[in-house]
Amino acid sequence: MARFVSFLLLLLSFAVSTLRAQDQRPNVLWIFVEDMNDWLGCYGDELVQTPNIDALAARGTRFARAYMPAGVCSPTRSAVITGCWQTTTGTHNHRSSRGSDRIDLPKGVRPLPTILREAGYYTFNYGKTDYNFAHNAKALYDWHKPNMNFDRIGSVSKLWQPAVAQKKRFFGQIQLRGGKNRAPAKMDRQKVSVPPYYPDVPLVREEIAHHYDVIEKTDREVGKILAALKQDGLLDNTVVFFFSDHGYRMHRHKQFLYEGGVRVPCIIAGPRVQTGVRQDPISGIDLAATTLTIAGLPRPSMMQSMDVFSDDYDRFYVVSARDRCDYTIDKIRAVTTKRYKYIKNYLTDRPYMQPHYRDPRPITKLMRQMARDGQLNTVQMQFYGDERPAEEFYDLQADPHQIHNLVGKDAATKELERHRGLLDVWIRTTKDRGQQPEAERGLRAVLEQWQGKCVNPEFTPIRAKIETENASKRRVLILGDSISMGYTPVVKRLMAKDTLVMRPKENCAGTTKGIASIDKWLEIGNGKFDVIWFNFGLHDLKHVQPSGKNSNNPKHLRQAEPAAYEANLREIVAKLKATGAQLVFATTTPIPKGGVRPHRAIEDSQRYNDIARRVCKDNGVEVHDLYAFAMKHQKTIQPRADVHFTKEGSQMLGQQVVAGLRAVLAR
Repeated sequence: MARFVSFLLLLLSFAVSTLRAQDQRPNVLWIFVEDMNDWLGCYGDELVQTPNIDALAARGTRFARAYMPAGVCSPTRSAVITGCWQTTTGTHNHRSSRGSDRIDLPKGVRPLPTILREAGYYTFNYGKTDYNFAHNAKALYDWHKPNMNFDRIGSVSKLWQPAVAQKKRFFGQIQLRGGKNRAPAKMDRQKVSVPPYYPDVPLVREEIAHHYDVIEKTDREVGKILAALKQDGLLDNTVVFFFSDHGYRMHRHKQFLYEGGVRVPCIIAGPRVQTGVRQDPISGIDLAATTLTIAGLPRPSMMQSMDVFSDDYDRFYVVSARDRCDYTIDKIRAVTTKRYKYIKNYLTDRPYMQPHYRDPRPITKLMRQMARDGQLNTVQMQFYGDERPAEEFYDLQADPHQIHNLVGKDAATKELERHRGLLDVWIRTTKDRGQQPEAERGLRAVLEQWQGKCVNPEFTPIRAKIETENASKRRVLILGDSISMGYTPVVKRLMAKDTLVMRPKENCAGTTKGIASIDKWLEIGNGKFDVIWFNFGLHDLKHVQPSGKNSNNPKHLRQAEPAAYEANLREIVAKLKATGAQLVFATTTPIPKGGVRPHRAIEDSQRYNDIARRVCKDNGVEVHDLYAFAMKHQKTIQPRADVHFTKEGSQMLGQQVVAGLRAVLAR
């Protein structure tokens, strides 16, 4: 009996000591900034005032040479949140796993929030996830809001108050827009320094100065976060990480692996964090293991991350990778050591400046035009010309802008060979999956999203194969507002095997736009459809100002008053009937209570649906009642005063649409 009592006392003592250890664990907050270089006061830049970030750096460790694993957000975020190279987990292609190209993490690889949540931490994320693997935000976070507009956050304290109320430690992520933000033009455009790889023209100065402006705004946002922690008595027990996902939005920075693309600000400050400046290279994937150590948790065996504060930390070189970005296929690897940077370009058959998402921007148009007109010098044409070398090697001390390629120089031969070897070893030991071409499934998903913008040769055989397959499929056209834009991807995925589902890329909006655009829409897919599934109403019944802009005033007229709506809808239906396709009208979904913006009267959904039913009856058009289904599940799929639905709501609506379409096609 005495032994049993002693055993119980021992267990109790262990439990008490464990609870005390948990009570002593700090909170961890990641301030995760988008698209920002280290042009900060604490990093030696004197052009802009950043007192809040500087103060944070003074309280902790500032990493002078922090490198992200990629030069673009989603691969970086996938690596940082798992502590594994994106090239190891197969999440290296930008914006993957968003549709039919589902990517599951390898067995044993678990996202950091999952590990911390299971260990008793309250987890939250204000802002995007943007992970290139299948995930459920509700499983990762106790609370998540994808809104990236920090200006509208109101009280920052609300993010961690549930943890405080539950007497839990928290792991939080606050995503700031950083370089993607908007800010008043304060920086003197003439004071900024233009690097030699850009021409010194007003538009380039504007881009650089704008980045300083948004850095100043980001500093104010950081100040607001730190002030809230201090006010709530949490600052002294919270380890704050401040870092960016990659460099700023200009060419040669974002998406690429030069210093401006992957070298970022990184600060860690809080209890038991040493103060000072670290000059050794660290990688963004190391933030995961560092966080686990701070939380008193072991590093999982599959995690490639390392604790930057451990005595044996020695990442004497870091690797960054660039693979497909949106619809632009590329393959680059970079090794950065204390003094040198080695870059390997695999696709030398195409220029650096391939067609990409920034093409519509004025700065891109200007740079391309200047290159064509011979207005760029030799250094600037290195990036904007038609060719690129297979290898680049730079002395970062002598050449911080990386414009003097040392490949072929006798003095650099030994170091060049060493860096080649480092990359080869890294590729083998980390099992770099980017060494293989992207799978057909991934390329199909890219083609589905970007269509005609996919001009790389890798898309040609896939496009031909898809066209052959589609020739034998049934054809469905969906026309509708943003509600249909939400459920169309679900419909496409569920019917992909035997049905080609198409819709305009744009929001079809109301009947006024419908009349103006219907002929164009009916040319999609060569204009041959078995079924046309359509909806108009949600935009027609919203209130607008006399100028046509959205209005929150119920006294203003609707975009299309009932009589105009009926006349417009009859004209559209006549056009649709002329195609010979089977027609199905989907009723307008509900307007929730609480006041939506722009103003829509709750009763108008059914009012306009009644008009649509009358038009459809007169024309022999079938009606599918999405309104009734949405009303039945409104608390689940439309929980806020918003005409739009949750992701789960769009999924449920899509399943309803599929059932309706299959019933029609079966006839």
